Amino acid sequence: MEKVKLGDVAKQAGVSPTTVSRVLNNRGYISEETKTKVRDAMDTLNYFPNEVARSLFGNKTNLVGLLFPNVTNPFYGEMVSELESILSSQGYKALICNTFNNEKKEEEYLRMLLANQVDGIIVGSRNRPCDIYQSTNLPIVAIDRFVSEKIPIIRSDNYTGACLASEYLHEANCRNIVHVTGSTTQEMEKGDMRLRGYIDTMLKLEREPQIFQVGFDEDDDYQRLKVDEFLNLNPDTDGVFAAGDTLAGIINTCAKRKSLDIEIVGYDGTSTFLNLCGGISTIHQPINEMASIAVETLLGAISGVYCEDNKEYVLPVTFIKRRY
Repeated sequence: MEKVKLGDVAKQAGVSPTTVSRVLNNRGYISEETKTKVRDAMDTLNYFPNEVARSLFGNKTNLVGLLFPNVTNPFYGEMVSELESILSSQGYKALICNTFNNEKKEEEYLRMLLANQVDGIIVGSRNRPCDIYQSTNLPIVAIDRFVSEKIPIIRSDNYTGACLASEYLHEANCRNIVHVTGSTTQEMEKGDMRLRGYIDTMLKLEREPQIFQVGFDEDDDYQRLKVDEFLNLNPDTDGVFAAGDTLAGIINTCAKRKSLDIEIVGYDGTSTFLNLCGGISTIHQPINEMASIAVETLLGAISGVYCEDNKEYVLPVTFIKRRY
């Protein structure tokens, strides 16, 4: 079945294609009778106007791209949901893109979003920044990720959160406190503030930092296998600060299966995690506030409000102790 075109609507309504275009874009005087004919023709033919093409009259699409690793992760899922809700309340539609931590996929999505004339992008993907971010003048805001010198960042206070988690494990009399991180070696070298907070706290307490790396971009089965291997080799581990709640949940499952008593602190504090894993303490990120500032900053840039290059918004975190 062929796609219905604007000309088909014009023929059905008995008007010119120019008149249909004017009705769609609300340009110039058109009688209510003519508007009704055009709308009835659209309904009859099931015609849906090309929103992008219509928006070109005003150089604005009211579309925003959301570029994140994987919305099945509770943190990203809740963040994207909140972003979409706020954008919708401001009259914007969201194009949600899952990169699955794949650099090629992220670049393809970026090109697609630019080709579709989105008004801006909010990015939370963890890959290395590609050249497109540097070359485009499109308004972009990053969440907890450095993208380029000119792009503002909204993040929680990762350093303080790591210090709170590490101090709690120390005060809980854990003898062997390990930081399990999903960061790559490259990310560690660039400055993983959760890792830095953990190391600094351990050194301040005159304790030896112990770091175990599990790739964020690996699936749960792989991470579970790596955690199992680590606990088999280090059964005396009794305290873990996990860089994310998903990792914390995996560690908790593996520890219980081995009948190991491990005090665990995660990071994110999503509603999903708190409802399902109340037995694990966590550092809560203010997702709603982060999303609100991200949208406010992006829409400000879209409207032409000056935004300081690489401005960083750091929001406070809170420690949530396990309930049971």
